[in-house]
Amino acid sequence: MKELNNVSIRPGVTILSVLKHLNYKSYYALAEFVDNAIDSYLKNEDELKEIEGENFRLRVDIEFDNHNNRIQIKDNAAGIHSRDYQRAFRAAELPPDNSRLSEFGMGMKSAACWFSNKWQVKSKALSEEIERTVVFDISKIVEDKIEELQIEINNANPNSHYTVITLYDVDEKMPIRRGLGKVKRHLASIYRDFFRKEILDLYINGEKLTYTSPQILNVPYYETPDGENIYWKQEVDFDFGNDRNGGKLRAKGFIAIMETMSVSDSGFALFRRGRVIEGSADNDEGFRPPALSGSLGSHRYKRLFGELHLEGFKVSHTKDGFQWDDNMEAFLEILKEELEGTDSIPILKQADRYRVRESAKNYQKVSKKVVDNTTNKIQNNISQDVQNVISRPISNVVEEPTLEEVSKSYYKKFPLNISNIDYMVHIELSYDEAIDELIQVGDHLIPESTPNFKNIGVRLSLIHPFMVEFAGDDYKVIEPLLRMVVALGLSEIIVKKSGAPITELRNNMNELLLGSLSKL
Repeated sequence: MKELNNVSIRPGVTILSVLKHLNYKSYYALAEFVDNAIDSYLKNEDELKEIEGENFRLRVDIEFDNHNNRIQIKDNAAGIHSRDYQRAFRAAELPPDNSRLSEFGMGMKSAACWFSNKWQVKSKALSEEIERTVVFDISKIVEDKIEELQIEINNANPNSHYTVITLYDVDEKMPIRRGLGKVKRHLASIYRDFFRKEILDLYINGEKLTYTSPQILNVPYYETPDGENIYWKQEVDFDFGNDRNGGKLRAKGFIAIMETMSVSDSGFALFRRGRVIEGSADNDEGFRPPALSGSLGSHRYKRLFGELHLEGFKVSHTKDGFQWDDNMEAFLEILKEELEGTDSIPILKQADRYRVRESAKNYQKVSKKVVDNTTNKIQNNISQDVQNVISRPISNVVEEPTLEEVSKSYYKKFPLNISNIDYMVHIELSYDEAIDELIQVGDHLIPESTPNFKNIGVRLSLIHPFMVEFAGDDYKVIEPLLRMVVALGLSEIIVKKSGAPITELRNNMNELLLGSLSKL
């Protein structure tokens, strides 16, 4: 047998059929086309402005044609020049200058093949006199092992310049409804820096995308509430090691506190070459390391945000993540030191400790959700729960105190029979400043008593300092607290009617919380 001395490692055309299985998200795949357009613009900016004028801006239009299952991406950058044409359509052929956004020589091919088995590229290069069109039919290319494609050529104005990519027969990967909204939010976030520098106008189905930064908090330090306002934004700029080639790893940007807490807007956007790589938008994509953002759901987690431009890092070839190697820990450690240093405003402490009462409108919305959910969950079974607790005859009936009527609240009621007496239980969440007590239980008229029932009121104040500190407007915290208050109120009524020792209050409460009050 003849000894093998060589082996071919040239990628065959079958690699194109594999690209559809890449772990892309639609907005990252679409971003590949936008990256190429920006790269073309930046490399040819002087020539483009010489023809179009100094105010020329790059425009990219993405259109989703659901009726024909087609996506089209158009840009007015410099087009694909004849000198780049062969390379542009070969897989993994690196561009000679990959220092900008076209880096791996795979973006257009990977993204197009991920969306569709058939796609077309029509391009007119600046200063050339012909328009070129090439069609990729992946199934046919792979089946027939085609290694060359025919280019359709048409005469064109030498000053025109554009690229139009059309993806055909896009099926389940076509963004629709909420998916389309997510694509818009992510692309607007990814290219926010190019919007601010007035380099790029990006449109989806004719709608120009914009990015609005969160408002930054401008109030005194929490320890000196009567002091001067501080604009809670801290600039950072530091090195934190070397890359494998001896270059510097560097971070530059800002950390800030949002005026209004928002889980979807919190977290950090990490940029490379002006483009967001991590933390583009929405809660599921946010970069929120606990060492910096605090624990999930904390005030710091919901208020701290920032933009950091990283240099010296590699990224995944789909550009949806940094290759941190062992450098993330050092990055976070030095960033935290910067924010806690003597040259920084105490931004982390302020994010942890600053509190503000929510608006009446927000309290109203949260109160309705919590009270409705609590009453709906317990009203059918709470009577049996109470009967299970009662073991003594009624004696020494004590009238409950009347609660003060309030104007800012949300309440709901349900009937309950205790020892053959019909009660109407009113559950109320209040955000009225006139109420000082955290919890109140008693016979009350909110908004009016129900005839033929003995009315019981259970009230929890949302603006008590305890609730402001630990609950805010988080219904996931408020609802279990409200259920505890209901258990406390009912236990108090049972103890009063039975004349049992005060220790029974705790026993009754424990038992009630084993029943419907603990059901989701």
